Amino acid sequence: MTGDPATDVPIACTLGPDDLPARLAEWQAFGAASVRSIERAASSARIRLDPSDGALLAAASLAQRETECCAFFEFAVLLEARDRWLTVRVPAGAEDTLSGFLDLLEGPFRE
Repeated sequence: MTGDPATDVPIACTLGPDDLPARLAEWQAFGAASVRSIERAASSARIRLDPSDGALLAAASLAQRETECCAFFEFAVLLEARDRWLTVRVPAGAEDTLSGFLDLLEGPFRE
């Protein structure tokens, strides 16, 4: 442990195995309905959302619930004049988890 709360969170999910398929399906549906593009970096990403209020509310709700079971994810909503973003960051060691998460969201519009 480093003493830094941001890096001391274990890279683990506490969601029960019976709940995992529903959560994954919820993120996948969110990706299909609300995600317009994803800007990836090794340990972070900016997810451009559909401009609807529904997309913004869904992003906030999912992000909040995800941090309850996967506390190592850091989510934020960013509002710009033209775009709405869901940003996500993970600590060192969780890059592959982030990549898999983004693949799930990107599925509907991947070329």
